[in-house]
Amino acid sequence: MGRGSRNSRGGGRRGCGCSLILLVALLVGLVAAAEFGVRWYLSDRAEKEVSAKIDAPASVSFGGGLLLWELLSTRSADTVHLTSPGSDTVPQLDVTASTVTLVDGAIHAAHVDGTAVLDEQQLVAAASQGEAAQNSPIAGMAEIRSVRPDPAAGLLRADIGGIAEIGVSPGVTDGQLTLRPEQTALLGFPLPDGLFAGITTVVDSTVAKLPDGMVIEGAQVVDQGLQVELGGQDVTLPQG
Repeated sequence: MGRGSRNSRGGGRRGCGCSLILLVALLVGLVAAAEFGVRWYLSDRAEKEVSAKIDAPASVSFGGGLLLWELLSTRSADTVHLTSPGSDTVPQLDVTASTVTLVDGAIHAAHVDGTAVLDEQQLVAAASQGEAAQNSPIAGMAEIRSVRPDPAAGLLRADIGGIAEIGVSPGVTDGQLTLRPEQTALLGFPLPDGLFAGITTVVDSTVAKLPDGMVIEGAQVVDQGLQVELGGQDVTLPQG
């Protein structure tokens, strides 16, 4: 009799333990589902807004922490990562924002840094959109046919009309991209003004579409092409 009672009590404890495990598993599943849902919703919304602004596909992801807990405890996301493959008229983007909050209907980031890159094909496509001055005697021959990066020299080497290759040095002046040719003449004539304006315009116009407060901080030639360093403090993306 006593032995049966003990067995009965032991079975009850085992049943209680199983129930607790099931309850914990259920809670974990609910939290995981909520975390997935929050990440999907916010990523999808941000991707649509950014894509519409920059006119290129965009992908948005969040840091490795528990996003749901970050939002509930601090009403902010620790990190947000944005990438875009760009297009003929938009550089490839890789941007990370930290301490991202929603303030008065606008997305605010305490700090942002990243890069915008134009590869060889994008550089040529961008250059073709420029409007070089037509009053030069060589304007008709000064077409940029190709651009190849030379990181060791810090130059973009542009094939001008199949006649000559000119090295171009990137830089930043007053927050805007500059491209300075190593030589200023071709066949004894000055290079047309605005020969590389299409490239600088593409970069400047893309930065203008990014959240308010982001600026160009540097530019360099890398193996992929032209890389522009971006940064900003107290950056704001208005809802629109």
